Amino acid sequence: MRKLTWAAATAVLSVGMLTGCSSADGKSGDSAKASAGAAKETEKGTGQDSGKKDAGKAVGKKDAARIGTAGTACELPVSFEVAKGWKPAASSAEDARMLAKLNDRTSVTAACVVDAKPAGLLGNMRVWTAARTDKSPRQVLDAFMAEEKRVSEQEFSETKVGGLTAAEVTYKESSPLLDEPSPQRALAVTTPKGTVVLHLTAFDGGEYKDMLPAYELAKKTLLPAS
Repeated sequence: MRKLTWAAATAVLSVGMLTGCSSADGKSGDSAKASAGAAKETEKGTGQDSGKKDAGKAVGKKDAARIGTAGTACELPVSFEVAKGWKPAASSAEDARMLAKLNDRTSVTAACVVDAKPAGLLGNMRVWTAARTDKSPRQVLDAFMAEEKRVSEQEFSETKVGGLTAAEVTYKESSPLLDEPSPQRALAVTTPKGTVVLHLTAFDGGEYKDMLPAYELAKKTLLPAS
C-alpha cells in the first residue's frame, strides 16, 4: 500500500511542481486533488508522518554527506552537505533538456536533484547551474524567478554563504492540486566556476516545514568547489 501511495504522490509532484502544468479541466484537477489527499491520509495511517518529522530533523553533521566535488554523486561549482536519508543524483543531459522544456527555463540548467522521498518527505532540492560568471547572485535569481509560474509573495534578501555573496528568495506557488499556495525557497550564488541556484520544492506547507532543516544544512555548509 505504501508503494502505491508513493507512486500516486510522485505523479502528483510531477504534475504540480515539476512541470508547472495545470489540469485540462476542473474534473481532472479535482481527481488529482483527491488522489493527493488520499496519499497524505494513507501516510498518516501507516505512521509515515511520524517518520517524516524525524527525517526532517535528522540533519546533524554526523549524518550528513558532502556532494559537489569530483567523485561525489553530483559534481558542481559548489559543494554542500546532504541531510540523512536524502538521495542526491546527477541530472542527465536528457533530464536537463526535459526540465528546460517543461519549465520554459533557459537561464540555468538542471545539474543535480536531492530527493527527499527516501527520508519520508514529498519534495526535493534541485541544483541548477550556468557556466557564465558575469551576473550577480540577485541577477541570477531574478532571471530564475521570471521563469517560475503562479508565484506570489516573493521576498528577496542578500546574505553571505561560504564566503560568497548570495541572494535568496522565499515565495509561494499556487497549484490546481492544492487549496492553498505552497511555500518554496531558492538561493543563488556566483562562483569562479559558474552560477548556482539551490531550489527547495515542497509538495505543501507541511512538507516545506519538515524539509527546511535539510535546506538550511545545505546552505550553512555550502562552499565553492575546489
